[in-house]
Amino acid sequence: MCRMLFAVGNFNIDWLIQDFILMASDQNEQHEHNIDKECKHGDGWGIAYLENNEFKIFRSTRAVYEDDRIDQFKKIKSNLVVLHARKASKGNVEIQNVHPFEYQLNGNQYLLFHNGTIRDKLNFDYQFHPLGTTDSERLFYYLLTNSNGQVTSDLLKSKLNRLKDFTAANFILSDGKTTYAGNWYSENPNYYTLKMLEKPGLVVVASEVLPHYKTESWHKLGNHDIVSVRTTDLSVQIRNENEV
Repeated sequence: MCRMLFAVGNFNIDWLIQDFILMASDQNEQHEHNIDKECKHGDGWGIAYLENNEFKIFRSTRAVYEDDRIDQFKKIKSNLVVLHARKASKGNVEIQNVHPFEYQLNGNQYLLFHNGTIRDKLNFDYQFHPLGTTDSERLFYYLLTNSNGQVTSDLLKSKLNRLKDFTAANFILSDGKTTYAGNWYSENPNYYTLKMLEKPGLVVVASEVLPHYKTESWHKLGNHDIVSVRTTDLSVQIRNENEV
């Protein structure tokens, strides 16, 4: 269980961070997990942003709404940023379990952020060696296995279609050139459904509508949608459940 977002294009990083903190501290949207109790996401947070065509990454095991170190990122200059706040369901609160997970494959730097719990046994190639104990890291390696460093929406969809026992396999996966977001859940649609904002010069996908952008035209992704956004020109493609 997590809150996450990515933004590509021309955005106000200070606004994104403020809105991210509101999501993580359960001060934004209502959903199935906070109807009658608080649902904070305080088991660590991570940020990745593109700088000179390379991801810079920071992770913390502290709750983002209690961690002043996030303030250092309010002045960064980037056209791609991803933020993730963890609510642990598998794996202890330790730095090896904080998102994003990173792997260099065929010269590409891949990152993965995940929301949900996967109970399926996830098989992956022997070249991948998990450092932590989360299902999320294993999902990452499962998705990369047999990709030959060429991740596509079709590959991701075929892998996700094989999952049988999970709450959600929502993810953000990026190599800096293309960012993919998968909306893939089996329960609690209000909590898990990703929302997308697409406007000239900016694309945002987030767990919740962001307060600073709430007057914009957001739309909910369909279950089993996979969105891809190209960094250079912000071209968007959505691969949906009905496509073979």
